[in-house]
Amino acid sequence: MSENENKIVQSMAEAIADLPDAKRQYFVGFAEGVAAMAEQVKGEKQKNEGL
Repeated sequence: MSENENKIVQSMAEAIADLPDAKRQYFVGFAEGVAAMAEQVKGEKQKNEGL
């Protein structure tokens, strides 16, 4: 990871540590949704480049 990416992850980890458990779980669900969406976009991009 780049230095900028490491800073982002560190900032997020610090913010999440201060959240109550219910909010942490909400954030994890949100992050998993974003990751799934990014993976789908990546797959569609690769599929379109193969045409």
